[in-house]
Amino acid sequence: MTHPEPPVRPRIAIAGTSSFIGAAVCRALAPRFEVVALTRSMALPMSDGGEGIEVRPCDHFSRRELAAALEGVDYAIYLVHNRDPSARLDQAQSRDMDLLVADNFAWAAARAGVKQILCRAPLGRGLQHDSARHAEEMQEVLRSHGVPLTVLRTGLVLGPGGDLSRLLASLVRRLPVIPLPRLAETKCRPIQLEGFLTAIRHCVGQPGTFGQAYDVFGPEAITLRWMLQETATLLGRPARFFSWPAMPRGLFLVLLRLLRPSLHPDFLAYLLDMFSGDATGQANPVERQVAQSWRPLQETLAASVQGTRPGSAVRSPQRTRDDEVLRQMRRVRSIQRLRLPEGRNAQWLADHYFRWLGTLMGLFIRTERDGAGSWSVRQRPGGLRLLELSFQPTHSTPDRRMYFITGGALARFLGGRTARLEFRDLLGGRYSMFAIHDFDPSLPWVFYRFTQALIHALVMKGFQGHMEQLAEGGPRL
Repeated sequence: MTHPEPPVRPRIAIAGTSSFIGAAVCRALAPRFEVVALTRSMALPMSDGGEGIEVRPCDHFSRRELAAALEGVDYAIYLVHNRDPSARLDQAQSRDMDLLVADNFAWAAARAGVKQILCRAPLGRGLQHDSARHAEEMQEVLRSHGVPLTVLRTGLVLGPGGDLSRLLASLVRRLPVIPLPRLAETKCRPIQLEGFLTAIRHCVGQPGTFGQAYDVFGPEAITLRWMLQETATLLGRPARFFSWPAMPRGLFLVLLRLLRPSLHPDFLAYLLDMFSGDATGQANPVERQVAQSWRPLQETLAASVQGTRPGSAVRSPQRTRDDEVLRQMRRVRSIQRLRLPEGRNAQWLADHYFRWLGTLMGLFIRTERDGAGSWSVRQRPGGLRLLELSFQPTHSTPDRRMYFITGGALARFLGGRTARLEFRDLLGGRYSMFAIHDFDPSLPWVFYRFTQALIHALVMKGFQGHMEQLAEGGPRL
């Protein structure tokens, strides 16, 4: 007697699984999908993630590694935020890293035949704060390679294990009097973690949601003051508040940073944006689905806060191992956003940069281009080759120029990932990213950190200003 084959479950890849939201999404979708967790961790062994979850390590800054990791995947969820170190030295804004990784992911998803990408964005349309503008850029990039994008616009997500609950507990436990800026009185509509998971289950793999955006919010409007008052009650602490409407946002941000130094400044800025945005949403089928399983926020906050412990800022063992691996590898990543003049692209920018560099630092170096399009940087006087950058035509297009760092006295080569420099156009060609990946300096680390690295940072600051001038029609160098 033959037994019918069990139905093949669709495969879904989830990027950004180190957060409490990403980990919960993996567990929630495992009964229905073959879940692939994409991890950037170099310290994580190549084994499954438990509960039938397959773990695929890959470098999110490598298009080809991401494309290989997405092979055979039907749907993808993108929850990545580049707030953890990606190298021993990162010379980059986390938001620029976000855009570059999102472009890699969208390109790889298109190449692998992924049918849908789902991402999360801040709730509220027409908002002008930094988080909203960054989210708009991220969505533009994720759509740019043709894979249908589904966007879930949410406010804060509350649940056990989240950084917000730890921050609230720290404020209540450590401050005898809590100063409250104006944003503490603004009403917002958080969503419970289970509600967010319900929204994902409703949207992922459903063709009717492809290319759509949904506001996902709860029925309860609360304030930061209310959350702090409830947290104090749950922890059995007195709550003393000092209303200071004129308190500078930056000062409140510094206070939060002092209380929880392990939290990234961009995450804290995002929290303040969410509390100050007065975001409202529009009713829709996904929001109604979430409302059916709603339970009071007071219960969710209790479950979240009561699991915190005083001083519970200990880093995860995985993060500690990753940091040690990065320290031993002593690699450098440098990413800068450059504004492009109208009608220009990465192909033009690459040649312009090397010529500009040779002019700016003509007393110390000269730059030379060979017939194959490769560039070398040589010391002046003497002609010592400092860097050799080999053009890679198979990795390049007019809107992307790739150079492998293949020689020179300033670099060392011990195997592993190839050091490379790329110029890549993003956001419809309005900007281009200058990115150095996996560079291994030959100088002793401390000496490098305070000489070559500082010089590079100053040079790139100057080049950013130069490109702004060109984009505005200013003088050319």
